[in-house]
Amino acid sequence: MPLQKGPEPITDLLDFYDRWPRLRGSMQALSEGGPLNEKERETLSWLILLADRVGPADIGD
Repeated sequence: MPLQKGPEPITDLLDFYDRWPRLRGSMQALSEGGPLNEKERETLSWLILLADRVGPADIGD
């Protein structure tokens, strides 16, 4: 099931990677005080750190 973000849904991991620079700011803001409980904020913070570490060599062909 694709995730909806913006006008087009995110279709796969490569699409998410390509969009990450535009998504990161809103995810960071959400992790710092959005309508999440503490455990959800911690999980989102770790996901942000993980996504930041993914690079072109990790995606492959």
